This record gives sequence, C-alpha cells and structure tokens, in this order.
Amino acid sequence: MENFLNYISLNFFELQPEYIKIITFFWNITKCTVLFVIAVKFLRWFLDKFFKNITTRLDSQERIQQLLTLKTITIHTFQVIVFLIYIANMLYLFGIDVRPLLATAGVLGVALGFGAKRFVEDIITGLIILVEGQIRVGDYIEVDNMSGFVEKITLPMVTVRSDKTGAVYFIRCGYIDTVINHTMGYAYAYVPVEVAYKEDLTKVYQTIKNAYNKLIKHPEYKAVCLNEIEIFGLDEFKESSLLIKCRIKTAPKSQWKIKREFNKIIKEEFEKENIEIPFNQLVVTTLKED
Repeated sequence: MENFLNYISLNFFELQPEYIKIITFFWNITKCTVLFVIAVKFLRWFLDKFFKNITTRLDSQERIQQLLTLKTITIHTFQVIVFLIYIANMLYLFGIDVRPLLATAGVLGVALGFGAKRFVEDIITGLIILVEGQIRVGDYIEVDNMSGFVEKITLPMVTVRSDKTGAVYFIRCGYIDTVINHTMGYAYAYVPVEVAYKEDLTKVYQTIKNAYNKLIKHPEYKAVCLNEIEIFGLDEFKESSLLIKCRIKTAPKSQWKIKREFNKIIKEEFEKENIEIPFNQLVVTTLKED
C-alpha cells in the first residue's frame, strides 16, 4: 500500500510542471484580457473626465462642440491602439512571433498603399475637417441630398442621422466636397409673411414688430434671439398677395423653434388686427341657359 501511494505521489509530482504550464498559459490569457478591458475602461473614463474639465471652463458653444468631436476621435484612436497591443500579446502567448508579421505587414502596406488612394483621401480630409472645425458632433449639416444631425466623426467617416426619417448616413470624409452647416456661429429664422393687397403696410409692419415683442417676452425664446427682428419690407407682388420678408437672428439650432412659434404668434396678431392672410380660392360660376 505504501509503495502504491509513493508511486501515485511520484507520478503526480512528475506531471506537475505540465499542469503549471497549462495553468500559467490560461492565467496569462486571462490576465491579458482583463488588462485590456481595464485599459479601455480607464482610457474612456480618463478622456471623458479630461475633456469634461476643459469644456466646463469654456463659454463658447462652438469650442465645446469642437472639443466633443475631438474627444470622440481621440477615444476611437486610443481604443484601436490598445486593441492592436492586445492582439500582439495574444499572438505572442500562442507562440507566434510578431516580428515577421510586422515586417510582412510593412511590405504589404507599401503594396496596398498604391491602391489605398481613397482611404488616404478620407484620412487627410478627416484631419482637415477636425482641425478647421468644419463639422462637429451635434451639428445639423447637408451633404448633397443627405441632411441630418452629426452623431459621430472619425478620421475616415462622418455618421449623420436624418431628422426626417431617422435613417443613418455613413459618409466618407473624402466624399465630402461641399458641406452646408446650419448650426455654426448663429442662424436665421427666415419668415415670409403674405398679406392681402388691400392691407396697410405700415400697420402690417407694426403688427409684425408687436408679434416679435410678444415672442421675446418668453424667457426661453428671448435667450436664443440674438438681435431685433429685421423686416426687409415688400419683396414681391404675388398673384393674390403681397410678400413681406423678415428674419430673426438666433442661436444655433434654435431657428426652427423660433420660426414655428413666431408664425403662430403672427397668425394670432393678424386675426386680432383683422389683417387678412390670403389663400388660394376657387370660384365656380354657373351660367344659366336661356
């Protein structure tokens, strides 16, 4: 019995180094994975806190939006770098030498570089957009027939969500030639007003001013109206109405709500002052036969 126990103990200890290797192998994989997750979480937390500390000290909404865009790209870039380091370590643990792969990747990179013109264009254009602040996260833009709010910006691509359908556009930065940014600096709420030919224009102008004064009595609307209303006057003689153009300078992204509310107030004021807002009418005349 004693000889049997000694045999079992001896064989166990002879196999123990193999067990240690297996345990060490899986421990290294687990450790590498946990460190990767911790590194990604820490980088995101650190960069969020870093950019938050900067943005709280800024008064300019323009600068804040630009920094938020820079934060998105910085986080994305660091995540890619950490992921590549993680993959290299995993390959090393599986006994794959990374150095020949890096050399091969360098050669392939040179070969693929000749065919990567579009990708390089995307990266360069993305850098220009970022540095100049042409597009920022949260901006409302138009690119060709696509329009919506910018949700994400990376160096090669801009992600835009349509405000009409909710569809998401993935736009290559190199594809962007002309972009219309509706939310940079300030905006105008353009309000065309049509009245009947019989109306007194002086009275109409005063009623429009009264409507604007009523609008800015509300603190929410007063805070985003940057200047007094501009009434350009009689702009066009239409078939059944006179067209008067006016506009209100607003903070970015506020032009739409200002226009909607101002139109509502104008209708109320015109009804109060008995100013006619003309509309197309169809008159049918029936002729009696003799």
